[in-house]
Amino acid sequence: MVKIAGSFLKIQDDNKRIKELEKVTDLIHYDVMDGKFTEKATRSVLEMKDVVTSIKKPVDIHLMVKDIKKYIDEVALFKPLYITFHFEGCNDVIYYINYIHSKGINVGIAINPGTKVEDIYPYLDKVDLVLIMSVQAGAGGQKFIDITDKLDKLIKYRQDNGLNYLLEVDGGINDSTVNLVKNADIVVVGSFITSSENYQSMVYKLKKVLRNGFTLAELLGVIVILSILGLIAATAIDSNLREGRYDTCVTQRTNLIESAKTATIDYPELLPSSGERRISVQVLHDGGNIDGIEIKGGYVEDNFTNPMTEKLYIDSNVDVVISTNNGTNFKYEVEFANPDEDCHK
Repeated sequence: MVKIAGSFLKIQDDNKRIKELEKVTDLIHYDVMDGKFTEKATRSVLEMKDVVTSIKKPVDIHLMVKDIKKYIDEVALFKPLYITFHFEGCNDVIYYINYIHSKGINVGIAINPGTKVEDIYPYLDKVDLVLIMSVQAGAGGQKFIDITDKLDKLIKYRQDNGLNYLLEVDGGINDSTVNLVKNADIVVVGSFITSSENYQSMVYKLKKVLRNGFTLAELLGVIVILSILGLIAATAIDSNLREGRYDTCVTQRTNLIESAKTATIDYPELLPSSGERRISVQVLHDGGNIDGIEIKGGYVEDNFTNPMTEKLYIDSNVDVVISTNNGTNFKYEVEFANPDEDCHK
């Protein structure tokens, strides 16, 4: 499954929205621009220190800078999964690859739309990731440039030479253009998600396309029709359906657990000293009383939906269960009335 890296370039001044982006994406993509390699500059690395160090998901750092070594030294302190630098304007590619690896960090090399993939072939056995820009590096919200030929060439080169680098595409990705880069390992998505009021919904739209555009109802219809025609085994599609359910269930469980944690931070009386306590989704959403404790709603977004049915996900048969044995280490779990159905009815 293609991983989605959320870019917070457009919301770099809003820590709360960055945390919301982290909840619904697989990685966080951190763009660093110096205003020299690019026309505009991002906030300084020092200004972003508290935000980036608080991120729990893997961080993928994209340097769009002229003084590459200076910025490597600054961002390496965040212990990211990848540090990616641009091939263009780099006077010693091997030096920077080795320098990043010496810090125990995976190396990525990025190319702008105008750069030929053949130019980076000599370095591909030494890097862990190749970032193909589908816009010109330097600003968010640009229109997608078709780079599928580059993606195809890099996939073929990887296969022909037995290499293991990952392929990442960045720029202009939305629920239409993502269809063109399904063969990538990671897609970077910024404005499409962060310009929306419902980040989870936008991520679901992307994943629906990456799963060949089938909704639950559509998949069931395909199973019936193709099974009747004898063209395909229903079990094959059912496998894809289960995978899709799993992806969206994970997101929902995470959001519900985070909501319950927020509630218990505001109302620590909700935490059990031993045993367990249940908070229903309905209470988290609308507010209510638990053992005489009145809590406010809003911990679950008003438009929090079940991605597979696209209906509001407010169900009194779903609880977040908080349990502890010693009064200090609390465990949060989402429990459904019918475990076999899990998230989806």
